[in-house]
Amino acid sequence: MKQLSVKLLILGLTVVLASCSSTQELVVLSAGQTFRDGMELFHDKDFAKARDKFDIVVKQYPASAYADSAQFYLAETYYDQEEYVTAAFEYGNVYKNYPSSRLAPDARFMIAKCYASQTPRVQLDQEGTSNAIESFQTFIDYYPQSALVPEAEKEIMELRNRLAEKYYETAELYTTMGYYKAAIVYYDLILDQYHDSNYADKAAIGKVKVLMKRHKDKDARAALEKFYSSFPNSELKEQADQLAHALDVDIARQTEVN
Repeated sequence: MKQLSVKLLILGLTVVLASCSSTQELVVLSAGQTFRDGMELFHDKDFAKARDKFDIVVKQYPASAYADSAQFYLAETYYDQEEYVTAAFEYGNVYKNYPSSRLAPDARFMIAKCYASQTPRVQLDQEGTSNAIESFQTFIDYYPQSALVPEAEKEIMELRNRLAEKYYETAELYTTMGYYKAAIVYYDLILDQYHDSNYADKAAIGKVKVLMKRHKDKDARAALEKFYSSFPNSELKEQADQLAHALDVDIARQTEVN
């Protein structure tokens, strides 16, 4: 009788374990199928329905092998529909909830892309552009070995050019209005903080012209000499030479020095 009870207990445990194993396999299959359904909808650009599928995986199967991918592509559905604020929040959930995921670096990169996508024109608020630059730099700092680093660096350069363009337009506006001191402030801002941008040599020439308008020829000569030393290959060199003639600056000497 005792042996029979033991056998029954073992049989019962076997059935329970088999049932648990079967349930676990069902969960894995359900998570995987739901995710695959979502990806099919995503590729068909049916983002609303794809989002629903990814949301099911994230909420109902949070411990599955598909949860981090579902969270990432949930964010992608918002990004592809240009809902950048929501997309950035959902990308953030990838590295917050799945910090060891292979998609965590991509998620940080895409957050920066969201910020950058919100500031497509130079006339827009500079704060968004600055946030995008900071986010790309944060990505580089966290994942210096990532294959996306060159693209992030390129994005930073483009965003810096965008800010430099904004400041240059402001400086030119002040120059046109005759507010020369204010113009110099913005030209100097570009030369100090955005010296590697496409607008640095333009700012240098603009500053020389404004100083000449203010009859500060000595300062203008110094600014022009700095232009020659800082931008020896600038396309504005011919314009600089014309200013040099007006200021009696020895062009040959500047070329020889540089």
